[in-house]
Amino acid sequence: MDDDAKPDLTLAPHADRQAIVAEMHTRPAPRLEAPVRVSHLAMLSGRTAASTERRLIGELCAAYGALPPGEHALHHVARLGELELRWERHTEFSTLMLLRGGAFEQPFLEPPLALLPERWLQRLPGQLVEASHIAIIPADQPPPDRNVLAHAFEGHHLMGGRISGEQVRIWTSLRVHGDGFGRVLIQDGGFNPTRLGRLVQRVLELETYRLMALLGLAAARRLMPTLDEMEQVLVELTVQTARIRDAAEERLLLDRLTGLAAEHARHSSDIAYRFGATRAYAELVHERLGRLRLEREGDLEQLSAFLERRFEPAMRTCRSVEERMESLGQRIGRAADLLRTRVDLALQEQNQSLLTSMDERAKLQLRLQQTVEGLSVAAISYYLLGLLSYVLKASAIAIGPMVADIVLALAVPLVVFGVWRIVRRIRRKLGH
Repeated sequence: MDDDAKPDLTLAPHADRQAIVAEMHTRPAPRLEAPVRVSHLAMLSGRTAASTERRLIGELCAAYGALPPGEHALHHVARLGELELRWERHTEFSTLMLLRGGAFEQPFLEPPLALLPERWLQRLPGQLVEASHIAIIPADQPPPDRNVLAHAFEGHHLMGGRISGEQVRIWTSLRVHGDGFGRVLIQDGGFNPTRLGRLVQRVLELETYRLMALLGLAAARRLMPTLDEMEQVLVELTVQTARIRDAAEERLLLDRLTGLAAEHARHSSDIAYRFGATRAYAELVHERLGRLRLEREGDLEQLSAFLERRFEPAMRTCRSVEERMESLGQRIGRAADLLRTRVDLALQEQNQSLLTSMDERAKLQLRLQQTVEGLSVAAISYYLLGLLSYVLKASAIAIGPMVADIVLALAVPLVVFGVWRIVRRIRRKLGH
């Protein structure tokens, strides 16, 4: 047997085997060498826009003679002249990264995104959530002074830091500037291209996930007035439950409570996914921030301290609104149970009253039946005695009129008693 021969693998592979093997190698970090500039977009396009995005990326690649993305690709890297394009598809959003190497005088004056056709950019599906320009200056270049930073960031308050144990410095304002983009300035500290690429990737992911998480805060703020109103309505309905006077009020109150429950279910369904995504994005923000390992640089405000002071309260607000929604649902359920209990008690009282009335009617029917039985005994006895009197009249000549009258008189109690016994026996048989 040839030891170098390859085994014939005839085992049936799982349908997702290729996908799960390739998952560990998707979205690789770019290889960057300073000086370099980066433009980055994150578009909230939902879960059904992937095919449209692949088609647009394919059109752009065709214009530059580059290979288009695959039919089911979730990421794509292509060289477009002096640009490197990197497209990634996530669950509900997509990112577009453009890299342009080469020296520059002003870090954010001519970003890579400016080289793409504007009409093509306008065709991208979805809504813009995150847009950033990053400029990376080499390690041998002097650090920018205050005037340079103030001009680059339009005078905004800056934060950032230095990577622990390294000479890499980061400056940002976490604001939208006049061009509609956020800005990040990085000074390389001698990182190799792979490590520098991972750094830029983490910075962009930090910004993207931060803004995606804050979408939950916007949803929470929009929901708060509605939530306040629903809670007030529930209090009013609960108070009215104790003042119900008749069945009409019960039905009206039950209708209003049912409507409130339906409204709560609709709002809960609308925000359930958003708040769940916010929790996931917040965890990613903390994870990416921890990996940056930023420490204070001079009098520059530390980025991690700023996010802890501003980002965490926003996440707590989302959790608070989510808990209020859950609590409101439970309270609506308890109010409905209370109202159903009152309705059940009212029904029991009505049933008891109905049973009492039926019992009285049964007694009345029994007395009426007994009266009818008595009349029946009298009528039947009367007719029987009448027949007997005709017989005795016919026999009066033989036995004498007096004897006939005596026999008739003695027969009265016997006939009445006999008829009564017969009627009673018939009634008992019918009763069984």
